[in-house]
Amino acid sequence: MEEAERPRVLPAMPGSSGKPLLRGLTRPFGRFSRWLDNRSELTTAYLYLAPTLLLLLCTVVFPIGYSLFLSFTKMEFAGGAIHYSFVGLDNYLGMLKDPRVGKIVSNTVSFTFLKVVLTLLLAFGIALIVYLGVWGAGFFKRLFLIPWALSNVVNSLMWKWMYSGDNGIVNELLTRAGWLEKYRMWLIEPQSAMGAVLFADIWKSTPYVALMLLAAMQSIPKDLHESAKMDGAGAFVTFSHIIFPLIKPVLMITLIIETMWTLRVFDIIWILTEGGPQDSTMILNTYAYEQAFRHFEFGYAAAISYIITLITVILTVVYMKALDEH
Repeated sequence: MEEAERPRVLPAMPGSSGKPLLRGLTRPFGRFSRWLDNRSELTTAYLYLAPTLLLLLCTVVFPIGYSLFLSFTKMEFAGGAIHYSFVGLDNYLGMLKDPRVGKIVSNTVSFTFLKVVLTLLLAFGIALIVYLGVWGAGFFKRLFLIPWALSNVVNSLMWKWMYSGDNGIVNELLTRAGWLEKYRMWLIEPQSAMGAVLFADIWKSTPYVALMLLAAMQSIPKDLHESAKMDGAGAFVTFSHIIFPLIKPVLMITLIIETMWTLRVFDIIWILTEGGPQDSTMILNTYAYEQAFRHFEFGYAAAISYIITLITVILTVVYMKALDEH
């Protein structure tokens, strides 16, 4: 072999034994890898899932268990320490004696029902306009997602300014149109506060529901529309026999999601009215927050939260049974 073709051997570093420098670093991982290879597949699977399971335990299971524990106790702060007293079902039975609960439950039911129904109707109309490409479809297609893109806090603050009784744009527009003689305090008057909050929440939620329904409509095969057109079916027959039956599963899923979100709505109500005036916009979720962080009745607040959870589970089961039947 000629001198130029001989492989070159690098000289060893002074004080080095000639072993690769990374061998010492990779040795622990190699031992761990061999230890894993000797374990059963089930044990190895649990080891890989352990970090995720630990995270879920800390962020989901522990808060649920702790709040359930709180709902059966009375928590007090004394001497710089937390003291728990077991009270059984007193926190749950206390709701029956609370004079405010009746009106708050009524507010919760009416707010949830009106918000879900009106949101679905409005979103259905927008999705149908975009899907059929009728007049205004381009306008809605480009702009209808903007409210959904705003954060809840930004959306709430925006509506708080628009409803302002001093310089709100709602008062200005209605006055210029001749529908209002003088400015109103929309969020302070009990007669108008719930309607104002409801309208703001519907404005925020409608784009998501419309997007879901539009996606369901666009998944309908074009052949069905062409067949119906060849058979002389009109717009109403096409809607009632093709569009509506095929999007019904998505409609039911959207109904469940929207109901669950409405029952746990908090930020928009708290930012706009904090449940007032005179509890006219107070719902169970904001009432639980008020009891916990204003009156420090954490046990009572936890009990209210579990009542909300129970209502949500019952409604979900009812919706799922209705979905299975169809």
